[in-house]
Amino acid sequence: MNLAINLLGVTKVYPGVTALDNIDLQVRKGSVHGFIGPNGAGKSTTMKIIAGLIPATSGLVEVDGKEVSKNAAFVSTKIGLLPEQPPLYNGMKVGDYLKFCQEINWNPAEAQIDPAELLESILTRCKLQDVKNRLIGNLSKGFKQRVAMAQALVYGADIIILDEPTVGLDPNAIADVRLLIEELKKEHTILLSSHQLHEVAKICDEITIIDQGKILRTGPLLTIQSEFSAFKTYEAILSNLGGELKKELFAKDYIQGMDILEHPDGVFLRIRIQGDQDYRSSLTELLASKGNLLEFKERKMELEEAFREIVRG
Repeated sequence: MNLAINLLGVTKVYPGVTALDNIDLQVRKGSVHGFIGPNGAGKSTTMKIIAGLIPATSGLVEVDGKEVSKNAAFVSTKIGLLPEQPPLYNGMKVGDYLKFCQEINWNPAEAQIDPAELLESILTRCKLQDVKNRLIGNLSKGFKQRVAMAQALVYGADIIILDEPTVGLDPNAIADVRLLIEELKKEHTILLSSHQLHEVAKICDEITIIDQGKILRTGPLLTIQSEFSAFKTYEAILSNLGGELKKELFAKDYIQGMDILEHPDGVFLRIRIQGDQDYRSSLTELLASKGNLLEFKERKMELEEAFREIVRG
């Protein structure tokens, strides 16, 4: 596995508190990895350790194959960090602030693009061109968050760490952040923490769930959702549902429950199947032959549901 971030046996102890307890975390290059958990679970601590802002008490922390504790200069240019409380200087203009951030982190040996060209590109990608000469303190919260994300990008980092990038934003601003992340993932590895689990589900390839300083689950999003679903759930839309078909469906011993609802195109069915066996083929054949099947799909457990199951234990 080609890893951008690799944590093995990482522990972080403060006086009287174990913030992280022997955690492993792997983030593949080119992935968008969601890092989720309740408040105080250890997410921000982990991200600060990866970025080299605080040391781990014990364990291995690697970024792009290099140990963070021994390669501080390399890590500082490899990782762009958006902390939960962005370090914005309200008395500076947007363009001046981003140029300042770029200059203090710029590594000419690693750079493959002109810094001024990169800065203009980031201003455009973050939709900040129209406000680059305005004071940061006069911007809306949504624009301030764009500036905060831009500062994580202006020195050409390959790995972007976003700690709660949508916290406190209105729905329009959240949608803007999601679109920006969708754009960034074409060229960057992204580690993202968020309480907006439906946003995580839209964006992320893989997730890690942490609680009380321990990793509870990690892996592909769809795998984790499926693991905690007691039933397979199929949803179908039929133009009609006759008595004969209804009777035949209820007679199937593998069907554990079925909801029948009205739908603008006819009838909506939600069918729950217990166990791991795949009945899609036989069901679609039956529904198509006797009910004029219009649509059929398997419904995956929502991330919020899986999260509650995992954290509840």
